[in-house]
Amino acid sequence: MSFSLVGTHVFTPNDTQVIIGSISMEPGDDTIWVRITQNQATGPWPWSYGILGWRSAFGYELGTTKAFAEPQGAVQRLGVGLQPVERTGVLTFEPRSFNLAWIKKGNPWSLTFEATTGVSAQVEAGVGFAFPADRGAWIYNASTGLLQLSLN
Repeated sequence: MSFSLVGTHVFTPNDTQVIIGSISMEPGDDTIWVRITQNQATGPWPWSYGILGWRSAFGYELGTTKAFAEPQGAVQRLGVGLQPVERTGVLTFEPRSFNLAWIKKGNPWSLTFEATTGVSAQVEAGVGFAFPADRGAWIYNASTGLLQLSLN
């Protein structure tokens, strides 16, 4: 998987939702994988997470996710199993308010965002797969046929 730089941002106390950069998807793509790298050591202050999303003219077509950053990089997935209507949008990141308190105390949070797009694995009818849900539980909605991971 080859990632391309979307942008780097140093979050300040005035940052709420920040547009990191543009991402365009190829025809048929239904997923964006984003690697978020924290550009400084973790240190004693516990930066936690932000809300990561890809917004097109039709809104957050691929959903949003709770996204963590690590000095080694952490990969997050944006996708709902359907192709977006619009193929061009912007990557957004919203640091949670308790992160802003650490930033206000003089601990800026510098993050680099890289992304790649593609197609999520598709499973044929009658074929099964399994993977663990650490700190979470699977919830099946029989009316829609969707399986959702609920994180604790």
